[in-house]
Amino acid sequence: MMSFTNLITIAIPCYERKEYFLYALESALNQTVRCEVIVVDNCSSHDYFKNICKEKGITYYRNDTNIGLFPNQNRCYELAETEYVKVLDDDDILLPTYVESFLNVVHKHPDIDVYYTDYYVLSKRGASNNSYTFPFGYMKNGDEIIEFGAKYNLGFPYMTAAVRKSIAILDLDKGMCIGGYDWVWVYSNFNKLTFYGNSEKLHHYRMHRTKTSRGKDWSVNLLTYSYIFEIIILRSLIDSELKKKVQRNIFWDLVNVKAHGNKKILKEIMNSDNRFGKYLKTKLENEKKIRIIFLLPKSIVNLLYFLRSSVKKAFSNSDYIK
Repeated sequence: MMSFTNLITIAIPCYERKEYFLYALESALNQTVRCEVIVVDNCSSHDYFKNICKEKGITYYRNDTNIGLFPNQNRCYELAETEYVKVLDDDDILLPTYVESFLNVVHKHPDIDVYYTDYYVLSKRGASNNSYTFPFGYMKNGDEIIEFGAKYNLGFPYMTAAVRKSIAILDLDKGMCIGGYDWVWVYSNFNKLTFYGNSEKLHHYRMHRTKTSRGKDWSVNLLTYSYIFEIIILRSLIDSELKKKVQRNIFWDLVNVKAHGNKKILKEIMNSDNRFGKYLKTKLENEKKIRIIFLLPKSIVNLLYFLRSSVKKAFSNSDYIK
């Protein structure tokens, strides 16, 4: 019989989409070491999740209204009653030894605040390695998290992380736009947190046609990159060469925003209370080269970004290219 731990809860936020929910739930239930599992429904229009949870004896919560993706993630942290919480997206999968591996690490390092693992990307073509680089092992503070973000581009695997409940609540802006608030939380608090990265691929991150956000969400998500690089990482670095690299990252990530963003939507975001929109507005007001990029026709900026991306791919080992 499998053992049980009351140190961690797997919390599954869900909304409307039924297609992958059962896979996520079964992966949480079929751990080699069982733990508390809860489901937090963001006010779906049906009772599918409620009925499945009743059938399987799972604690089910339902919000009175749709409060948004990240607010519902915060709700998961609030409702869990254990010291650590693993938020599992309703379309992702945990491998059976995730909880067991987490417990082994906490036994050796009881001070860790954030435990994360490597992961596979799951698509119709099967499972493949992710394209990001991040540090593994025990980190008393997150200096390596910042360094790897500067060297290898942002890619912290927050979706694989178990986080100490007492510090887990994300700081969110008003409105329903989906930005990278999880990454902002990690990179903003790097020097206050103790991390452990497990190189085992114990998480399957599913990619599918309904995964990618559209409109405002997509534009805000793109802005997250340059915002984190400039507001958080650049200010934390001492190495001059890394600073230059990050400054190039900031410029080209903003070029990407222009290349793939919608002018009307970007204007709306800049005039909202969203921190990423305010950041873009400030950049356009204060930096001439960014202003010029945003005045150019989208087709030209698209071509510029495409050419740059092609050069980057051809010379991916160069120290002079992001």
